[in-house]
Amino acid sequence: MSAKKNEQDHDVKYWIWRLEKVLVIEQSVIAEGEKPMFKLFLLVVALLIFGANVMAKDKKVLIVVSSENKITLKDNVTHTTGFFLSELMVPTKALLNAGYEITVANPTGNRPVMDKNSDSAFWFGDVPGASAEAKAKAQRDYAEARALCERLRLCGNRDSVEAPEAARKLRDVIGELGQFAGVFFPGGHAPMEDLWKDRDVGTVLRFFHKAGKPTGLICHGPIALLASLANPESFIRAIISDDRAGIQKTSQEWIYKGYAMTIFTTREEQQEEPGQDNALGGYVKFYPDSALEMAGGFVKRADKWQSNVIRDRELVTGQNPFSDKEFARVFVQALSEL
Repeated sequence: MSAKKNEQDHDVKYWIWRLEKVLVIEQSVIAEGEKPMFKLFLLVVALLIFGANVMAKDKKVLIVVSSENKITLKDNVTHTTGFFLSELMVPTKALLNAGYEITVANPTGNRPVMDKNSDSAFWFGDVPGASAEAKAKAQRDYAEARALCERLRLCGNRDSVEAPEAARKLRDVIGELGQFAGVFFPGGHAPMEDLWKDRDVGTVLRFFHKAGKPTGLICHGPIALLASLANPESFIRAIISDDRAGIQKTSQEWIYKGYAMTIFTTREEQQEEPGQDNALGGYVKFYPDSALEMAGGFVKRADKWQSNVIRDRELVTGQNPFSDKEFARVFVQALSEL
């Protein structure tokens, strides 16, 4: 018998005992012949209470965001960033609509910051060439996402003294991981600054991997998967210095080796660098899709800015901001199959 089964049996017996104590069953109240039926009634009630308790426990999802508001590029160039609005809010809305409670956490427990470049209806479908109907829908979706972001206290000025903290410190949540049905990492460039090397992120990922519970990451979010390496910083140093032996040595025990996955691609990243759109104002230290590939992931890339969602076992990944709706659908579906 599994430890989980033993725990469940113990919980049911506890509820029977508690009901008996609450009802204070006296010998004179229930006839001897009726006691077996009353015991059966207590068992049914206990199972209903226990089932409701299990369902409530499994209807929570942990959302892990970055604590950073910048990414450090080559030559110590910095670019202001944060979480990407659509990548966080579209899946979050889908989770809430499906009845899940959410808990937002990050490495330091500070107030998360939204990437200002994501604060636009463009990322919701108001793009050149879209129909008037599509543009109108995009504007509505953007307004709803912005309102939800503000209601969750995730959008706003980090420096405002009136702004309450919206995220818990990740280390404080680790003892509660068993309560969550899954974990979700949104993107934006900020995870490229901290999540990929954060030890607590690694602990979280290893827990959900061992439990086989859905682990969803979108756009730059999947770079956090490197945190499950024994020494992610040595791995990235080996990539930057083109140390092939070092890359192989530091990625040997990666728990996601052989998994199919996707992430923001080199071609998409290069469009953000000097020579093209130059939205970053510099060059990233390493390309995220190549990093996951060198760690042992089977990276599947779609064309630039095309929706692409990959599910392999407990892992659900999306390539870019325009993968948000499909990613949300697949991730919620994975949660429902638990």
